[in-house]
Amino acid sequence: MNKKIFRGGKVVLPDRVLEASLVVEGEKIAGFLHPGTELGAEYEVIDVAGKVLMPGVIDSHVHMWDPSPQNYREDWKCGSQCAASGGITTIIDMPLSVPPVVDERGFQIKYEVADRDSCVDFAFWGGLTPGCVGNLKELDRLGCVAYKGFMSFANPDYPQITDGYLVQGMRNAAEFDGLIGVHAENAEAAEFGTQEMAGRQGATCSMHDEARPWWVELEAIQRAVLFARATDARLYICHMTIAEGAEFLKQERGRGTKVYVETCPHYLLFDKEIMNEKRSYAKCNPPIRSRENVEKLWDYVFDGTIDVLGSDHGPYSDEEKVKNGNFFLEYSGFGGFDAMLAGMITEGVHRRGLPLPTLAAITAGNTARIMGLAPVKGSLLPGADADVLVVDLNEEWVFDGEKSLSKMKTPNNLYHGSKMKGRVKQTWVRGQLVYEDGVILVPAGYGRYVPKNRAKS
Repeated sequence: MNKKIFRGGKVVLPDRVLEASLVVEGEKIAGFLHPGTELGAEYEVIDVAGKVLMPGVIDSHVHMWDPSPQNYREDWKCGSQCAASGGITTIIDMPLSVPPVVDERGFQIKYEVADRDSCVDFAFWGGLTPGCVGNLKELDRLGCVAYKGFMSFANPDYPQITDGYLVQGMRNAAEFDGLIGVHAENAEAAEFGTQEMAGRQGATCSMHDEARPWWVELEAIQRAVLFARATDARLYICHMTIAEGAEFLKQERGRGTKVYVETCPHYLLFDKEIMNEKRSYAKCNPPIRSRENVEKLWDYVFDGTIDVLGSDHGPYSDEEKVKNGNFFLEYSGFGGFDAMLAGMITEGVHRRGLPLPTLAAITAGNTARIMGLAPVKGSLLPGADADVLVVDLNEEWVFDGEKSLSKMKTPNNLYHGSKMKGRVKQTWVRGQLVYEDGVILVPAGYGRYVPKNRAKS
């Protein structure tokens, strides 16, 4: 058995930061030692003096585009390497592959590709479309962590979940305590606003926030919560962007509603003016909001209303992002999950005083608990998988999208040129060094599937 001591650093635990050595035996966290305590010669010493040890990031919201005809945008080999470089040790992939993960066949096809190519661990969302609401128990048996539906218009391969089917899916999921996740925007209001703005003379890119305004999102959130309360379902609001939504969800949770809240780094690190600067390369749905909203959203990070940070990594080629010649008609979405943790350390920890245990909670601990991956994933507590990040909190550097390990290497990356303070130096997955200083150190296929456990969240 490989035995290691990470010596000289600080360990981020769920409730505190501990000055201690971290002991790893095989694939697991074995415990902690007081600084200076020695063990036998069979333990390899990893010098992490001056560094912080954090639990590996569990990215709750990833679009790998693989398997699909669009895997020229991203695939499991390049995407997982990119993830590792940003400190992500478990990818939870959305079900929009081709075929989608709506039944056992779709699951197995994706599993075989990820198992062959991923260098980090992975879990899967199952689908929630009108045609698969009867398959949720089957997907649960396969270990899917949650079920994703689009209340907004989606695409022909993965159609919108209309209200009747959403209610039926919630009822079915409630039978096994399954988790329903939604993209919450009122479909017709968002579409009408987008088309109207596309034809408006002089509309600026930042007016995407007006084309799909805050109330379009809030209405869908409120509707989903009403359905969840009526069916006793567990509900997960994906990429929530608005302070009004956060306040509503905070109040609902106080009433006992089983609802969880995810936001994305770009909704905390940028405001809508980034769309005027980077144009359609910064376009996503729901839109990036106003500076006033960004400031309020941070309050809900600090008070615990926002449970989870997910990247919504889903890159497109540069050509695809400008092919229509009209911002409002271009594809929505972008890559950048390799910048997520560094960006949150820079803005959250250094500029706003976000405690490291809180950062670890929204990037790992809460995700593992809500998605049914705890206690195997999500912390540096004894018995957990040794998914360990060695982080230099003080290294200053500039993110270069052309040097990303993603398949899409581009200066149009949303984070390109961002000044960072804090960097992942090493990424360990189950006790194995996967990434160090720009280099991937394991072969494709080292990553392992992590099914949802059967303990209640």
